[in-house]
Amino acid sequence: MKKLFLILLMLIALSLFLSCAKKNYAEKINPVLDKYIHAWNTGNLSDLSNVVDSTFELRKVPDYKPVRGIKNLEDYIMGTRNVVPDFFLKETEKLFISDTAVVVTWTFKGTYKGENELPPTGSKIEIPGFSIIYFHNNKLTGEWIAFSDLTWVKQLGFNITPPPSK
Repeated sequence: MKKLFLILLMLIALSLFLSCAKKNYAEKINPVLDKYIHAWNTGNLSDLSNVVDSTFELRKVPDYKPVRGIKNLEDYIMGTRNVVPDFFLKETEKLFISDTAVVVTWTFKGTYKGENELPPTGSKIEIPGFSIIYFHNNKLTGEWIAFSDLTWVKQLGFNITPPPSK
């Protein structure tokens, strides 16, 4: 009986220890995430190399082709901000799914003013989406971004025309 009680007590202690460890990585990575989002929202990239690993890889809809490295990430952020100068990403929820990944839901707002794949429209856009952000040793190592291209295109004022019936 004593052995069973001791084993049970050890399991409870281990469980408490592991649950505290989960909070620990959330506490460590949240400031890193805040600086990363700040870089996107302001275009101030001075802290980016402090929070993003040199092997960082960004992937997004529609093709998920990788953007690799800090310099390419900086170029991508500034390119996005040139097309949408008032780009603002508001985080709505964070869900840590492991000790190396977090899902962040967000809403992106801005005015589409620049030339990109689509001509500038001056349209206000508000698009919900989510990112899966990976981290290791208190640095971000990657992000997968997903949102609805249809929502984006419709808010820019374009119409989707189905192909003619055969």
